[in-house]
Amino acid sequence: MTEPHSKTSRPFLHVYFSLRKYFPLLVILLLVSLTFFYGQKGLNILNSLKVRPADLLGFFGKSTATLSSQNGVTNFLILGLRGEGVDSPDLTDSIILISLNQKTQQVSQIGVPRDLWVPSLQAKINTAYHYGEEASAGSGIKLAEASILETLGQPINYTLVINFNLFKQTIDLVGGIDLNISPGFQDKEYPLPDMERALPVSSRYETITFPEGKNHLDGEMALKFVRSRHSVGDEGTDFARSARQQQVISALKNTLFTKEFLLNKTKLEKLFKLAQDNLSTNIPSSLYPVLARIGLDQDGKSFKNISLSTSPDSNGLSILYNPPVSKFKGEWVLLPKDNNWNALKQYLQNQLTPL
Repeated sequence: MTEPHSKTSRPFLHVYFSLRKYFPLLVILLLVSLTFFYGQKGLNILNSLKVRPADLLGFFGKSTATLSSQNGVTNFLILGLRGEGVDSPDLTDSIILISLNQKTQQVSQIGVPRDLWVPSLQAKINTAYHYGEEASAGSGIKLAEASILETLGQPINYTLVINFNLFKQTIDLVGGIDLNISPGFQDKEYPLPDMERALPVSSRYETITFPEGKNHLDGEMALKFVRSRHSVGDEGTDFARSARQQQVISALKNTLFTKEFLLNKTKLEKLFKLAQDNLSTNIPSSLYPVLARIGLDQDGKSFKNISLSTSPDSNGLSILYNPPVSKFKGEWVLLPKDNNWNALKQYLQNQLTPL
């Protein structure tokens, strides 16, 4: 269950204490890395934030010892909410499964298609959080986790729910991100905020263009990059959106781990405030130092990106398909090929824990 947020108007150090148990993994990772990479200067910054040594003891132990797991695999679910100002703000436009294989230390990133059908809900998986919250405040995480287990066979150990404002404003905070975009694409029907019912219909949209090659994106354009879904060709599919989300997350991670950001107290303060306003999680605060160590151990390593798509993978396997919309009340949904849910689960398990 998500912990309640506290509010304060005191100076930064007091803000830190009031928010400490709500910090996301990334924020704690940044704090610990100050000490790890920058020696006494990093320690001085941590001391100014009044971070107690006891809070960091987990950083120096066996990094995975206290993590919940199944067969040595710990799964994190990241849910990106549409946010206020749009229809159905608590639908999850982005669903990403991050899986840590404790034996190999490999981190895998799986973009879960938002149109994946959940038989028990008789609805798409991007509605699970919404229906959970609708039934009982704080139950959205539980229903989303249950839906991942039902469809993909992967138990979820920890979940983070992120408003897209955090995504956008964090990218602006670091000065934008650099992406190598291939292929380039154009979307002539990107929806404008608060214009869903405007007339003529053409006034509801804008045209956005991402040329092929190196692009520097601010938060607003990065958000459009990952949410675009009406371009011509493959880039208009949810599978392409999922791949773009994974690309942006990797780029943001690399940008945050710079000396310029880690030693900028003002920017860290702003990041803490963004986390307070836009993130909730069921990760207990006692695990933050442990997760920070894991994050540092992953620095410089690449994520393994696993695609769930209707297109064949590198082995020629197509794991999903689109059934006729007439069977789903006109909805475009995704099912495992041949309706074989066990095959989908086994495919993903083989990717996460190869022999």
